[in-house]
Amino acid sequence: MNIVDTPGTNVILQRQQRLTEEFVPRSDLLLFVISADRPLTESEVDFLRYTQQWKKKVVFVLNKSDLYQNTSELEEAISFIKENTRNLLSTENVILYPVSARSALEAKLSAASDTKLDYDESLVSESHWKISSFYELERFLYSFLDGSTETGLERMKLKLETPIAIADRILSTCETLMKQKCQYAKQDLTTVTELIDSVKELTMKMEKESITWRRKTSLLIETTKSRVQELIESTLQISNIDLATAYIFKGEKSAMTPAAIRVENDIIGPGVLDAKKQLEEYALWLKSNSSREGKLYQESFEKRWPSFVNSNTQMHLETYELLEKVDDASLKVIENFSAGAASKLFEQEIRELYLGTFGGLGAAGLSASLLTSVLPTTLEDLLALGLCSAGGFIAISNFPSRKQGLMDKVSSIADGLAREIEEAMQKDLLETVVNLENFVKTIGKPYKDASQQRLDKLLDVQNELSDIKEKLRTLQVEIQNLHVS
Repeated sequence: MNIVDTPGTNVILQRQQRLTEEFVPRSDLLLFVISADRPLTESEVDFLRYTQQWKKKVVFVLNKSDLYQNTSELEEAISFIKENTRNLLSTENVILYPVSARSALEAKLSAASDTKLDYDESLVSESHWKISSFYELERFLYSFLDGSTETGLERMKLKLETPIAIADRILSTCETLMKQKCQYAKQDLTTVTELIDSVKELTMKMEKESITWRRKTSLLIETTKSRVQELIESTLQISNIDLATAYIFKGEKSAMTPAAIRVENDIIGPGVLDAKKQLEEYALWLKSNSSREGKLYQESFEKRWPSFVNSNTQMHLETYELLEKVDDASLKVIENFSAGAASKLFEQEIRELYLGTFGGLGAAGLSASLLTSVLPTTLEDLLALGLCSAGGFIAISNFPSRKQGLMDKVSSIADGLAREIEEAMQKDLLETVVNLENFVKTIGKPYKDASQQRLDKLLDVQNELSDIKEKLRTLQVEIQNLHVS
């Protein structure tokens, strides 16, 4: 049995108070000495709170109780101490012994010097000893040390429970720490998952911006188509004798007409160049936007988990190449579209339109038909021309429908090109989006895996702590079931 007289709880030197606090976890019983002149000071209350984390049994000793004038004052002090310590100790049974150490010492010394009486008899007769009630405290301690008594059995239980209490305290601290670490680990895992998933919001934003690009390109093609159709409307007239004679009489098949040259040089050619420039800008926008956002994601990961990056990650160059890997399908579509070929096709369609309209009439029929359509004539003139221009009237009536067919063909080609470019632009966008998502998943995977592994390990530790706690509870039950044989 070791009895340790520790420093007080309100000492000047922190080292002395730390010495007291270090003995508390290893003790079986705390004899908490309170002075009657200053009962239950603030520092004593704080110290009692500290002891309860170890669930120690406390016996209070109110020293200098002879300072009280009467029994009423003593009982009032005892009531005050018990009332204020019940909540601190979480118990209704507060053990308190009011004593006077000086009186007890004097009584013991007096009894030891009295040679006429037996020592025990002398103590019983000593009034100061009875007043101080020191013998009650002493009797409690003797009983506490005697393993054959109920109090002694309590001492043995306390002795066995001391390491259990220490283990339980350490276990509680570990559980609190593990709970906190698990919360941080879960938050890390949630953060990295949300960061990876946030790329979907970015791709939706890119999709909206891509619609603007597609509309601008479609408008450019629509404008070019309208200009070609306006040229057809203004040039392909029955009264345009130059065109008619060029194809019918002169048989010019190799040289392009001014209308076809204008289509190539003034309309389709510049339109294709403008579309190509715009699609080049679109491709650059996709790549730069993807590269910029990808790097921002990389910086976000590294900033959030710097220690992991410094020791574990250097992304492969192939991963970064994902951001630049775009097929540029829309640019290829416009590059494959030939303004010269379109102009030749336009030239061919004009030739077929005129030949199909006037080719079988001959010179007289063509002349009569043209004169009938463009010159002011009288009824006699029309009757005179009727015989030679009978076929010409039919040709004239078919010309508008043939010209509309050419207009429709131009519209069909332009609309087809617009659809093809739009589909290619959508394909480029989809490829860019998929590459960006794959990039973010790739660079985020090590962080996510590390967070998941850390959380799994912490959860395993939590389970181990729960098993240990259950074993401690079993030991506590077994200790409480001990009895005096």
